Amino acid sequence: MNSINPNYFIHGANVLLLAAYSVRDILWLRVFAVASSLIAIPYFVLQPNPLWAPMLWSVLFASINLFQSWRLILERRPVKLTPEEEALRQLAFPELTPRKLLQVLSIGSWINADPGERFIQSGQCPQAALLLVAGKVKVSRDGIPLSELVPGSLVGSALLLTGVPADVDAVAAGSVRAVRWDLATLQHYLEANPDTRMVMQRHLARDLAGKLEVVSKNVSAAPAGNKAS
Repeated sequence: MNSINPNYFIHGANVLLLAAYSVRDILWLRVFAVASSLIAIPYFVLQPNPLWAPMLWSVLFASINLFQSWRLILERRPVKLTPEEEALRQLAFPELTPRKLLQVLSIGSWINADPGERFIQSGQCPQAALLLVAGKVKVSRDGIPLSELVPGSLVGSALLLTGVPADVDAVAAGSVRAVRWDLATLQHYLEANPDTRMVMQRHLARDLAGKLEVVSKNVSAAPAGNKAS
């Protein structure tokens, strides 16, 4: 019985390598590369003098591509958000995919605040960004109410942009549920993820525009005596 020609294996391996270079999906590229490396192994082993060095390199390449394929499959698995996480996404970041949202949440922490808890104190620079998910926060200056923040609002958004000390106070009007990010950690993450940074900047712009509209309405509705003061 005729023995198998080893050249068939190297031809098959190169055909699969051509297929790997032809696909656009990185996962399929790695799958074809794994198959190519494995099929090339018999070619090296069936030589009159086995080529151990190239065979070992093929095993190494196959192992690396197999590991990376496994990582890609894990990353592409469907992500299921909790009802609270989905509510936050709809409130503030509908443009983010569930997986990206979980990344953003992983660098922050969920907090619960009692009525009267202070988030911003006049004269101090904020050290954290706070996104309301449930409850309300009252914003005042010198004891005069300015606005009331609702779910989806960023607490101290104007201060986050300017970095200057606050001239207002922000206090929980009741029980509050929010996500808190340390500013330095958040800025570092956004620098490394420009797409997410653009989404957050758009929400920040919408948040500021909404607050300015509320403040303008409150000022317009205030009595003449209060305006003068």
